[in-house]
Amino acid sequence: MNNTFKYRFIIVTFLSLLHFVSFSQNQIDDIVSKYPSKSDSYEELADKISADFTTDEDRARAAFAWIAMNVEYKTKGIDKIQKIRFSYTSEEDLQAQKYQFRKELALKTIKSRKALCEGYATLYQEICALLNIECVLIPGTAKRFISEISKSNLPSNHAWNAVKINGKWKLVDVTWAAGSVDYAKMEFHKEYTPAYFDTDPEEFAMKHYPDNQEWLLLKRPFTREEFTLQPAVFNQFLGKGYKIISPKNGSLSVRKGNKIDFSIENIPSGIQIAYHFKSDKFGQLVKPIRKNKQINFSVPTKSKGNNELIIYFNNEPVLGYKITVK
Repeated sequence: MNNTFKYRFIIVTFLSLLHFVSFSQNQIDDIVSKYPSKSDSYEELADKISADFTTDEDRARAAFAWIAMNVEYKTKGIDKIQKIRFSYTSEEDLQAQKYQFRKELALKTIKSRKALCEGYATLYQEICALLNIECVLIPGTAKRFISEISKSNLPSNHAWNAVKINGKWKLVDVTWAAGSVDYAKMEFHKEYTPAYFDTDPEEFAMKHYPDNQEWLLLKRPFTREEFTLQPAVFNQFLGKGYKIISPKNGSLSVRKGNKIDFSIENIPSGIQIAYHFKSDKFGQLVKPIRKNKQINFSVPTKSKGNNELIIYFNNEPVLGYKITVK
């Protein structure tokens, strides 16, 4: 009798551990990268994710990874504000029509594997719903270019998601995780950037400002004007734990010949740092001074006028500033 009880207890314990098995984010991405790139329905994709992963966080990450890896951004219609009008007889009728619109947009996105930001965010939201994961679509303003720093009239031009995992909201941008657009050629360049899943809210808020300020998910919310004044952040900055000590203002005015002093924390040793002004043909390396986890370096100014400055780590752009040299 005792032996039977012990045997059953071991089996139950083993099954419980099996049920809650979790994967690293890299493991999830690797598994999802082997999924078929085409799917006739998002229900089919949700079923596969549900079968392969057991925790809400892993499933939310898997849905994010598949969409970012397989849906291409539509450059046609970019920057055009699309207004959808509904004719309805009651609030219930309106909500039903909105629900149907979301389902049709999600289906269109997964079948064509092309979308604008709302298509990405809607498909992600619908898959999360099938996985019983709470997810919302967040409209707001995206800051994409150095030239947009300090512009107070930036429109609401983007959409992303927040997903609730273990009682905590996490920020997700599937669109920008899929790649980037070369606006000069209006071409989409596919490049999976996993750092847009569960991005640190402070980093996320350097590039995203929600229409509803509550979705900043910050203890100390800030204004739209403060948002626009921040430096431009490139993908290689995200997810590394870098912290800008100074300058935190992305729009700088200096006198010709003066230097711009930079101080950044949590920079690993061995990283090569360089800068490049838009008006110059070539960039220049800097010799940073390290103190514990903080590095300090200076960028000289030579030519008067308005300019753009990009800071590079190991030949990858990380930060952008708008510069006026008097």
